[in-house]
Amino acid sequence: MLITAGEFAAGALERWRNGGFASFEFLRTGRGGNFPGAVSAPDFKPEPADLEAAPETYYLCPAFYDLQVNGYDGIMLDECISREALDHIAASMREDGVFRFVPTVITCSFELMLKTLKTVRECLKSLKDSIPGVHLEGPFISRAKKGIHEERFIRSMTAEDLALLLEYRDAVAYITADPEAVPPEYLRKLVSVGIRVSLGHTAADAASSREFFQNGASMATHLYNAMSRARGGRDPMAVEAVLAQDGVYAGVIADGIHVAWPEIRIARKCLGNHFVLVTDALAAAGARKPLASFRFAGTTVYNDPLRGLVNRDGTLGGSRLTMAEGVRNLVRYGGFSERDALCAASEAPFRAMGETPEVYLITDSDLNIRGAFRAR
Repeated sequence: MLITAGEFAAGALERWRNGGFASFEFLRTGRGGNFPGAVSAPDFKPEPADLEAAPETYYLCPAFYDLQVNGYDGIMLDECISREALDHIAASMREDGVFRFVPTVITCSFELMLKTLKTVRECLKSLKDSIPGVHLEGPFISRAKKGIHEERFIRSMTAEDLALLLEYRDAVAYITADPEAVPPEYLRKLVSVGIRVSLGHTAADAASSREFFQNGASMATHLYNAMSRARGGRDPMAVEAVLAQDGVYAGVIADGIHVAWPEIRIARKCLGNHFVLVTDALAAAGARKPLASFRFAGTTVYNDPLRGLVNRDGTLGGSRLTMAEGVRNLVRYGGFSERDALCAASEAPFRAMGETPEVYLITDSDLNIRGAFRAR
């Protein structure tokens, strides 16, 4: 039996039936069997009719799309984003089913932001199939909800910042911002030129958050984390505004550390097909060699088996989650069906970014990735 995960996959199945895929590619052969979900099946070369008639269950979905990647497989991007770093991450993530991702650079100086945008613009010439641009997570955020971000760089958006973002609009996939740090006229200008804006790292109340969405923001960054919420069911804040707002795509880190599973179940019920699985990955995610610690946000982050990736103060700084692990977590602990979990990792992020996938995955009933097709 072959099950399609989402409308994109349903359309892809029709193209596949009609010979509209260029090739069948195998994944994970370089990972061997030492990683969860690793499959090496060189004899697995099905046709649509074979899978539809098979007694086993298979799923067809767009390739995974991770909207928040700070690093991966030993590489960090916050201080030195480069072509070599992006090439390495793209290759490593592809083995884990992620054919598209958004490199993320957190709160930094104006100078580093400029350097980042120049580098990403240059890299897009050869990496446009892997990345849509950069995610600037700050510096236009709330000090009260800074998380691990360096406070010395946090600021409100200035005319100079706006001019820079407009000049490099082609290199910006989206920005994460606090409503209090971005004047409404700046927000509307950013959105008008195609830069997506995401609510995050904010202490805003529900009214300010709703206004932010009304002025063009369309996403929320790592829902629940670094985000204000109501106490005792009164005085709704940013979290409640996201969950109550129709049409907002919200990223959620499903590693069992950043967000409790009952909260993820609530988000699933409220967001529906606008629930987006993200990893907020750091260098320890997908690491081929054990990584005990590394530098991030001007501090040392430790890979704690129980607490996750934390600095000396215990502040979380991203995750070691992979998208494949996140999909399985949503099914095991988050109340998701296999189909809906796959959609959260593929269909939803593509829709959030206004893109159409070109690569599709096949998984087995245990959500092991068996192969990938590239559409013509």
